Parts: sequence; structure tokens; C-alpha cells
Amino acid sequence: MSNKDISPYLLKATIAIEDRRFYDHSGIDYFAMVRAFLSNVFAQEIVGGGSTITQQLAKNMYYTYQPSYIRKMSEVFTAYELENKLTKDTILELYVNIINYGDNHIGIRAASLGYFGKEPKDLTLDEASLLAGLPQSPNNYQLSNHKENARKRQKQVLQAMVRDGYIMETEAEELLE
Repeated sequence: MSNKDISPYLLKATIAIEDRRFYDHSGIDYFAMVRAFLSNVFAQEIVGGGSTITQQLAKNMYYTYQPSYIRKMSEVFTAYELENKLTKDTILELYVNIINYGDNHIGIRAASLGYFGKEPKDLTLDEASLLAGLPQSPNNYQLSNHKENARKRQKQVLQAMVRDGYIMETEAEELLE
């Protein structure tokens, strides 16, 4: 499914919550990786990944979900290759088409139709911001069993969209009331 067939709200919400510097880095956000590494060291377990959208695409296309530093390094190299071969818009398009949105909805079309009965291009800000938050933890945010968790995550998505200038604070507040 092409980006032109997807609500701009969904694309902007995804960037805001998953990789705010998406258009500014070359597939690897070194600042985010260092932050995640330090968090993991202090926690003495893997608590965060610092992955960019490109790295997540690489992981979903080529690697297992088993967290490890070796897999993370493989993702880095693959992300670098993807960035050299594809445009940012193509990377984003591939990402939203293969990511898990919970409840066995793989890709934005399956999620949009499954949750809302509509094509992705017709998603409202409310629907798009809800869906954009699901991929971080599809099992914990899936709408069938954890709608309250998903709504809390949606609040984070809307706040990120305001922070990054994609929407006005009043728009977010209206949805959160």
C-alpha cells in the first residue's frame, strides 16, 4: 500500500512516536542508541532499543525478535544498506505495511480495516494516533484486550505529535477529553 493511500495523520504519528529524527539521520540514530544502551546497562537488562524506523524495518524483514546486542548490530548494518538503496518515504511505506498492530493485524491496511472498517487513507487523527502507538508493544496495546493501555499510549502519541509540530495542542486536547 502506497503512502498516498494512507492517512497523513498515521504517517506523521508514526514518525513522531517511533523516530522523531527519521528524516534527519542515515538509518541509525546514534543519540537514541547511546541513551538506550546506558538505560540497559543501568537496568542490567534490555529495557529499550533506541531503534529507528529503518532498524525496525530491518528487524521485521530479516531478523528474529530475540533481543541481543549481536542482532542490534546486524540491524544497524542492514539499516545502513536500506538507507543507501531506498528513499525515506519508501522505508516508511514498507514499515507501516509490515509492522504488527496487534490482534493479528499485520500492516496498516489490515489494522485499519480490522479495527475501524475503513481504508487507511480515511483514518481520522483519533484513529491514526491510536494505531500509531500499537506497534511498540502489540500484545500489550491490542484493542481487543487492552484498550485502556492503548488509549494511554495514544496520549503519548498525540503529545509527540504536538511536540514535533504535526498538530496543535488544542487538537490533542479535544481528543483526550
